[in-house]
Amino acid sequence: MTKEYRRYKEEFGEVYKSNYRNLFFCALDIVNDEEWAKDIVGDVFSRAWSDYERLRTTDLKAYLFISVRNRSIDHARRERAKLGYHKIFLEIEREWHSAHENEYEEEIQRMHHAINEMPERQQTIFRRCFLDGKRYREVADEMQLKESSVHKYMVKSFAFLRERLKKSIL
Repeated sequence: MTKEYRRYKEEFGEVYKSNYRNLFFCALDIVNDEEWAKDIVGDVFSRAWSDYERLRTTDLKAYLFISVRNRSIDHARRERAKLGYHKIFLEIEREWHSAHENEYEEEIQRMHHAINEMPERQQTIFRRCFLDGKRYREVADEMQLKESSVHKYMVKSFAFLRERLKKSIL
């Protein structure tokens, strides 16, 4: 370990200690979830450390706060979108159920059949996120994917189901 590396490590450790708490609360105010706030702050610090040699000559505190704020807002948007998809899916299911109460079980079977028609990876991701209630990050870590890839698979899954269920109703 070189002297320069040790010095950077000590400097970064001080930056971490002096800013973590405020960054955590900044993220928490936006995402309203302690685990996500910790993850976001951890990710920002991880990226900052990987580019510390360049960042140390900038306003690092501002960089950290802006990064945490932006990632928190992105996360909140994704969660709102996910909730929106979930509400739409439940609304479609509720409307259909009230209109076709006797055929409810048959439609559930169609839905499961449609899920089973998805490509294997897409099906696995959909089941883990939507049916098992896991977070995109958890599924991404389990499957060694990027969180954004999991999000894309979920968008494709909902579109696939909408199309399949629409065809089965007509």
